[in-house]
Amino acid sequence: MNNILSNEDKKEGRPYPQWLLRGFQSVVEDCDLNDMKLEGYRYTWERGYGTEAWVEIQLDRALVSNNFMQVFTEAKLTNIEVSTSDHSPIFLEPKIVTKPLQVKRFKFENAWLREPMCLQIVKETWSMHQHKSIQEKIALCSEMLSSWGKEITGNFKDRIRQSKRC
Repeated sequence: MNNILSNEDKKEGRPYPQWLLRGFQSVVEDCDLNDMKLEGYRYTWERGYGTEAWVEIQLDRALVSNNFMQVFTEAKLTNIEVSTSDHSPIFLEPKIVTKPLQVKRFKFENAWLREPMCLQIVKETWSMHQHKSIQEKIALCSEMLSSWGKEITGNFKDRIRQSKRC
């Protein structure tokens, strides 16, 4: 953007009119945008360097959505500060933090073999999905056994921990 959100974005010079500030603030708010934090020197534009009329303003900024901030949690906006222009270039470095994918594997519990319902679940799942491949049948069967197993035997790790405490 090429505007300011408040008079704090400005160093020296006449203040911006309040109606102009409110108008831009309203647009940013209505669009549900966030002003990214600028790293490095705060001001990105200047005029009158070396004179009494020298003015510096954070005129350049990056306004981003909440979705952007959720996807690019480590994104950085940096003032480069090297330019022959009156504007300093700003650099937006989007970084995606990827979390390792946790694959939950199916584990068959031998204790289930003592339960007549276990064999029944396998038979029903297999016969209800005759048109599916073996891999699909195994996946469906493991889903059914997993949810049934939690109801019947609960979480074995918790039960073992509780038994060890006694």
